[in-house]
Amino acid sequence: MYKLAAKIVIFSDKRWTLDAITSVKVVLDSSQLTQTCTLTLPKRVKWDGQTTLPLKRGDKVEVWLGYDGQLTEVFAGYIRNIQPKNPVVIECEDEMYRLKLLKAQPLAYKSVTLDKLLADQQTGCTVEVMGEQRIGQYRITAQTVAGALQDLADQGIRSFFRLADGKPVLTCGVMFDRTGATEHVLRSGVNIVSDRQLQQQSAEAMRLRVKVVSMQPNGKSITAEVGDEDGELRTLHCYGKTKAEAEAWAKQELTRLKVDGLTGSVTTFGQRHIGLLDTVAIVIDGKRMGRYQVKANTITFGRDGYRQKVEI
Repeated sequence: MYKLAAKIVIFSDKRWTLDAITSVKVVLDSSQLTQTCTLTLPKRVKWDGQTTLPLKRGDKVEVWLGYDGQLTEVFAGYIRNIQPKNPVVIECEDEMYRLKLLKAQPLAYKSVTLDKLLADQQTGCTVEVMGEQRIGQYRITAQTVAGALQDLADQGIRSFFRLADGKPVLTCGVMFDRTGATEHVLRSGVNIVSDRQLQQQSAEAMRLRVKVVSMQPNGKSITAEVGDEDGELRTLHCYGKTKAEAEAWAKQELTRLKVDGLTGSVTTFGQRHIGLLDTVAIVIDGKRMGRYQVKANTITFGRDGYRQKVEI
């Protein structure tokens, strides 16, 4: 039987390491700007004889979880808030916490790529841009870098941090195609705890519309829409595409989305950490049900064990 193991490292005025934790909840979601972690500390934690809690907002935090002493870093960030009543609850945010404090450079461009825009903000982050890069004419008016990223998100360009080789990577883009991404195989009766929130979808039965909005250098937009008139609307944004190019992209996206397969989430153990944009291959009752990209992962650790609820 596997034995739960954890290590929480907090860098305050001195470095604190906790090898025991009451509970951990980490929420990783590629549709959200900020990834979060909530730590509930044991009621009796000794702080080298100090009478007050020696932690503060902005302290850096690392969270390592695993079994039998084999640990994997699942979260890195900063303390956002401390609920000091016993038991102490610490709320953390990932590297986006720092970008919420970093003043944005108020720049204007006649035409710019996403790479150039992010580089000019001097975030100090490792940046990975996926998919469409051309933004065209653009002006940054937000007060902070995180605010500027939120403005981009409102236009369909998502940004979020994910850990890669232990380092936070600011990942930005419209479409996230990670060829050769880390793959995990989830099998019923082996490492799937619950598949009740998975649903089988039929391409033939799906009613779907795809709208592509292409921003132009002059600030205007071109729109193309394909699919079922009464279908659920999916909207994508891009830059500098002609009407024909936008329509071709919409048709391609419609073909990609209207497929037979699974949707929803599956719960597995924590034996192997599953990161954002990783790939999961799902096998139910010995039948391979396809490969899917990880959209979100909610990690829980505590009395009820170590679980990952993976949304595909």
